[in-house]
Parts: sequence; structure tokens; C-alpha cells
Amino acid sequence: MIVYERRGAGEPLVLLHGIGHHWRAWTPVLDRLAAQHDVIAIDLPGFGASPLPADGAPTSMARAVDGVAAFVADLGVGRPHVAGNSLGGAIALELAAAGLVSSATALSPPASSRRWNGAGRWACCPRTGSAPGCRSPCSVPSSGPGRCGR
Repeated sequence: MIVYERRGAGEPLVLLHGIGHHWRAWTPVLDRLAAQHDVIAIDLPGFGASPLPADGAPTSMARAVDGVAAFVADLGVGRPHVAGNSLGGAIALELAAAGLVSSATALSPPASSRRWNGAGRWACCPRTGSAPGCRSPCSVPSSGPGRCGR
């Protein structure tokens, strides 16, 4: 289940927040965007009020992309525009690469997720991280020394 805020009318625009955040990250621009779009700001799985998938499998970029794609399909909005910040930007780019969206805007995305190939570092993400008190590990992409842009 993905929790979301929906406002406005027009072409659909899905907003994807960065790691450790929630849909409210978009609050300063929601009303302006909603003046021309059907804006759907989501809490990514495991962030904000959206729970982790019930199967307990580890989180990954592929699972996040698949979860957002399934959510968009369930809403029945066709191929929306997507905009994402940081982690959300990487997800937006993956959705675009799969041909699932009309357009993608990525604000400060990490290195191309297609190039991560499992490389990463572990972080404590709210409700998804590896530090004490967190429920499960969350891989955060890292290009590593000498690997940036490759």
C-alpha cells in the first residue's frame, strides 16, 4: 500500500521524494503544480506512512521501481509525468528507461542506478535501515572512489 496526497486536475504528475523523507517534501510546490496538473505526491514504500512490502524481502531499487509502477497502474493514470528528488530522481529515471512515463525530471539523482550493479553502502533509513531500531537494511547507492560517472 502506498500512501499519497492528490491535488489538482490536468495531466498526471507523480512526485517522488528522496531517501528518508515523505510526500510532504513537496508541500512548498504542491499547490502551484496542482494549478495545471493532477499531482500525486507519494510516500515511497517504507517511508512516511507507506509500510514496507508485507513479504519482508530486502528493499532494492528494482523493488521500489516496480512498486511505483504498480501503484501508477492501479491509479489508472496511464503514462504520467514524474519528478523525483535524490532517490526519487533515480526511480523517475528508471521508470523513464522502462518507457512507463511521459517524461521524467530528476533533481539531484545519485549515480545512474543502472550502473550500481549491487555496489552500495548501508544506511539507516526511517523504517528501512540497518542501524539499531531500524527494521531492515536499505542499500543506498554509492559510486565509490574512482567510479563516479562510469
